[in-house]
Amino acid sequence: MTKRQRFYNTIEGKEADRCPTGFWIHFPKEAMHGEAAVKAHLDFMAETDTDILKIMNENILYDGESRIMSSKDIGKFRGFSRKDRIFKDQMEIIKGICDRSKGDYPILATIHGLLASAFHETGFAGNFTSMGYCLALFCRERPGEMKQVFENIAETLMEFSDCSLEAGAEGIFYAALGGEKRYFTDEEYEEFVLPYEMKIYDHIKRTADFDVLHICKSGIDFNRYVKLKPMIVNWGVYTNGFSLAEGSRLFPDSIILGGFPDRTGVLVDGSEEEIAEHAGQVLKEMKGRPFIMGSDCTLPTEISRDRIRQVVRSLETI
Repeated sequence: MTKRQRFYNTIEGKEADRCPTGFWIHFPKEAMHGEAAVKAHLDFMAETDTDILKIMNENILYDGESRIMSSKDIGKFRGFSRKDRIFKDQMEIIKGICDRSKGDYPILATIHGLLASAFHETGFAGNFTSMGYCLALFCRERPGEMKQVFENIAETLMEFSDCSLEAGAEGIFYAALGGEKRYFTDEEYEEFVLPYEMKIYDHIKRTADFDVLHICKSGIDFNRYVKLKPMIVNWGVYTNGFSLAEGSRLFPDSIILGGFPDRTGVLVDGSEEEIAEHAGQVLKEMKGRPFIMGSDCTLPTEISRDRIRQVVRSLETI
């Protein structure tokens, strides 16, 4: 089968010759934009032989200047649109990749979710684990204003998704935050996050050929994401202690993507035999249901591409 046939047969519940694969990395800084980003993605696919290309999105929603330090700065949150350079740059990357890949494999465009995008606007991207609580504090201090902020961000992300599909992507990879138990209470999540998250995700499901919900970070209450009803779902199995089998029961109608730890573990430092053995164990655990082999999250930038290719080789021989 071709990569495209293998993937679409899997998500449509038809027979495939083997389990499809999808892995991704953040590329070096010099390959995050423009033609260098296009080439980096295409080279990655050629070198790893995986089935799905996820186009990374380093064009975060940030004006490059603002610092939102407290609830007094909430007025600095702004909307973005296709008129902004960050949109245009990302669409150029997607179009360049889609034009040159010639439809050889399905292509996913990355959309950073509601809370990820809100946090990017604060000017402290990369520090969500230690500073993400600020969004919950803002909601408690200025609830009406933050609901309008989230509404504006939802509109921005729906347009970002539309532009990504117009540029040639077939699916959307939605990277969600907010499931962490330590930030929003269940009641706060239901009031401040879920309505806007569902608005975005329902729009994605109506417009994209397929969708992947990536549940990022650790300490997650996975029940918060059930109402999104993703076609494909991926999460940190090893950082949350929430197994593929448990996820299958919580998301019975979704296809699971995962199986390997990301930053450490067998794919990063195991032998070829250990990689193959792990792949076999994962397939055994997921026997009887559609499944895509991948990892918890992005793999290390410097990982040998041959290690990823070894997963593909293993699946061809198991």
